[in-house]
Amino acid sequence: MKTINFSIQFFGYWHIGSGLSGGTKADNLVLKDQNNIPYIPGKTIKGLFRHAAEELSFLSGELFDKNKILDAFGSAGYDQESSSPLFFSDVLLNQSDSTSIITESLSESLYEVISSTKISENGTAEDKSLRQMEVTVPLTLYGSIQDFSGKYETLLVKIGPMIKNLGLNRNRGLGRCEIKFLQS
Repeated sequence: MKTINFSIQFFGYWHIGSGLSGGTKADNLVLKDQNNIPYIPGKTIKGLFRHAAEELSFLSGELFDKNKILDAFGSAGYDQESSSPLFFSDVLLNQSDSTSIITESLSESLYEVISSTKISENGTAEDKSLRQMEVTVPLTLYGSIQDFSGKYETLLVKIGPMIKNLGLNRNRGLGRCEIKFLQS
């Protein structure tokens, strides 16, 4: 079994949604652990890697064919059984930073609320279109991938750098990031 460690460095605000509303604070809240520290579920990261692999396969089917992607990531979809030799851990803040933030009660400083509104054709804000979203400040998080069969490291190392944005509104400027693989 091969374990591949990586970091995700965010260069600006990012949002991995919890699915909850903050009432008057924000319409969308960030996913947080029991200590109010943001994290990214391994399932989310695995989906991003799968999507990047599918894009790379589309561009160069010779490099990674669809069968290799299916073999590596399992079947896609909620209604299908999915087996995969890859396990993606949750992506977390490093332990020493997390401990310091908890000890000093600084977790609220990790978040901001940003607002947006829909602009009409004549250039004015449309009524009842104001939305507020909680975002996380730039951080570096760490995770790992366990490759149980030991044969997908090359695939993972090639597709990781293709992921340049993640989370909500990644196509609108949020979640700009860089994934780096760490020496074991």
